[in-house]
Amino acid sequence: MDEKWLHFDRKKLLLDGDLSIFDYNRQNALLFSQGDWQLIRRDLAFAGIDPSCIQELEDGPCTELIRAFRIRRELIHYKKVCLHLFEEGRKIERELKQAMAFFFWNDGENKNEGSKAHLQALHLLSQYYLNDNISPLEIDAVSVAMKRHCEKSTACELVDRKILYVLATGAIGFHKGISLAIQDARNIAKSICLSPRHPDGERPLKLRNLPASMYVDQAVHKIAREDPFESRDERRERMTQKEEKISSTNVADDPRCSDKKLTKSGMAYNLILEKVRDEHNWPIEAIGFLSSSIVARGGYKALTIVEELENYSSHLSALPSRTKKVLQQYMDAHNDFITISNRAVPTEGDEGNALSAAVKRVGNIHSLRGLLKASGENAKWVSVLASLSWKENTMFVAGDDAANGNNCMFVPQEFELGNFINASRKLLEEVLMPAMLNAITSESWPPQIGTRRTRVAAYDEHSVEYAKCGRKKLSKCMKCSGYFDAKWIRHTFCIMCERRIRDESVENKCLFDGCKLSEEAFCPHFRRCFVCDSPHSCEECRLYRGDGESAIELVSVLQPRILLLDFDRTLCSTKSGASPLPQNKSKSKHSRHQHTIDSDLKVAVAAHRTYGSSHVITRNSHKRDIEEFLIQHDLKDLASNVHVVPKKMSKGSYIKDNFFTGDNLDASSCIFIDDDIRELVRDNWLKSCEQVHRLLFVRAFSK
Repeated sequence: MDEKWLHFDRKKLLLDGDLSIFDYNRQNALLFSQGDWQLIRRDLAFAGIDPSCIQELEDGPCTELIRAFRIRRELIHYKKVCLHLFEEGRKIERELKQAMAFFFWNDGENKNEGSKAHLQALHLLSQYYLNDNISPLEIDAVSVAMKRHCEKSTACELVDRKILYVLATGAIGFHKGISLAIQDARNIAKSICLSPRHPDGERPLKLRNLPASMYVDQAVHKIAREDPFESRDERRERMTQKEEKISSTNVADDPRCSDKKLTKSGMAYNLILEKVRDEHNWPIEAIGFLSSSIVARGGYKALTIVEELENYSSHLSALPSRTKKVLQQYMDAHNDFITISNRAVPTEGDEGNALSAAVKRVGNIHSLRGLLKASGENAKWVSVLASLSWKENTMFVAGDDAANGNNCMFVPQEFELGNFINASRKLLEEVLMPAMLNAITSESWPPQIGTRRTRVAAYDEHSVEYAKCGRKKLSKCMKCSGYFDAKWIRHTFCIMCERRIRDESVENKCLFDGCKLSEEAFCPHFRRCFVCDSPHSCEECRLYRGDGESAIELVSVLQPRILLLDFDRTLCSTKSGASPLPQNKSKSKHSRHQHTIDSDLKVAVAAHRTYGSSHVITRNSHKRDIEEFLIQHDLKDLASNVHVVPKKMSKGSYIKDNFFTGDNLDASSCIFIDDDIRELVRDNWLKSCEQVHRLLFVRAFSK
């Protein structure tokens, strides 16, 4: 290699503020753009290395590094897909809890009769929860129970009520198993993505404690220790007599947590440098430059991510078989119980213990089935991701924040996790909700005095006087005047009234009275209000909701030519037009920045440099202070693009006049980030321009 490359222009390497890769260290690692081989390629090109030499790296020693960057990118989107599914699952879980509470039937003084009916319902539904291939709609007892709920309440027998309750409790157990496995997949994937950039960085705790840190592993381990035939009362009595103590839940105490040191990524990193030296005869100075670039641009982190993913995959691969073994033990135990109970009638008073043990056993069966399905699917795709080659097509893409559900995701056709979540939705829509709505029609809503539906926690104006929980814990529905607990009411309507009003409404405005943005913030595609129905996002409206991580994802997916950011309470912690600089100049030596900058938005600005220019659009009049603040935070380019919007002018109008006129009219796309929903929805041009994508920035948005 020609050593003239050493005489490069150092200014060209200042791609991250005032920093070059020679300044990289553990303390300033987060200030460097990273995560893509093209950044390393750019460093090498600016250093004067011949393009043919760079091509030799791509075709030879750095192939594994390019593959690692590809896997990292796919894993980031995979965890976002899991987050979308988990958020959707939480919404479904709330509705399942409503159904379970509604179908609970208080036996009153007839506890023995109620226990017998409950056991009978468990027997009738056993073919459903002991067989994955049978739908509850295929069971005659379920069809009969649904039909009788459509008729007058007197048509329902006790076993019909128990059947729907058993179905609802089983559905929520299965759904929780699915959701737990998806949450686990997302959390571990995020921990892997948080692997340190610097070789001396600390490995995330959740990864050090694998496999015991996995929620699925903990759940299976707990269920495996329990006796399938033991009721809750019997277990409580046994523990009292033996003075047993619940074992520690500290996963770090698990003997399987070896906290082994990772070595494969370091070996791969060293192997790259050795091949460059031995096979391509690069001088030591050039190898040092390449080494610095690889570390600064996240190459070492990408190699670590691959190793962590392979380690996670090895732990996951053993989980489905272990879960299946525990599930089979419980299914065999329940089959034995059914066989015995069919031969002999329980003695008087034994129904309670038999029912308690059966309910607990069936609940564990449902949970294990959900865990098995979702963890098996997760294990499959983690293995696929860990073995990806750099040449394969994109597999996973997730754009906006998770509150929007699944409509902004791209996944392989064979991906089944979403179908598992939808199975719970299907059971709700086809069985539980129709039966529930029909029962309410034939009975009364909210339930009146003397009702057996004692877990609904909903009262009319008369029965509320007898509510044990008291009025302070209840809210009044403005439509039906009933009193409800938090499970049943949202804003000012109970879920039944809200459902009815939303279905009947034809107006494109928020259905809740008092909404100040009733029409401006209304989404006609989902008939939701971005304010009252938050968190809500809509790809067709081009209005999303999220934090800095969502901004990074949008920049990555849309690759806009223009990135516009609000300053107060968005990019910076200032508010009400305050200066971002310390007011007392004498304290500035000890505290350089009085206000903080959002680190994720800073990363989004850095990531956007490849696609176009970033600008601050603010109403804060302290322009010079903002510019100085941005310079202090190594955002010189952004500091030269600070715009103060005049009073009485909407930000939408300012954006239109300054960025979408003349030569800018054909801008490919634009992302506008602001923490004020009014700035995003009140300007008609901003709402109608298909080139502008808006992000409602929420600093504390839960991920």
